[in-house]
Amino acid sequence: MKTPYQVQQELERLERLVPHIISDQGDRAEEILGFHVASLLGSAPASEHALIRERTAHMARMCRTGQAAARAPVRPLGMQPLAQPQWA
Repeated sequence: MKTPYQVQQELERLERLVPHIISDQGDRAEEILGFHVASLLGSAPASEHALIRERTAHMARMCRTGQAAARAPVRPLGMQPLAQPQWA
């Protein structure tokens, strides 16, 4: 069983890790975060569960926002399409 201090440390580590998970895993970021959260909930005392859920809810929103941004089509602003060569 983790102490409240260890739970705090693990939450801080996850907060630093989330941007890397989003950039590396894209659509799977929220799922991967879920595995980390489940593991933390399983090893934390019940008195810490509300804090864990509160702190990780923000991280899950970051994952969803990152996933939506990754799915959005990229359009360069102010750039015209390049002329394609015409082959005879």
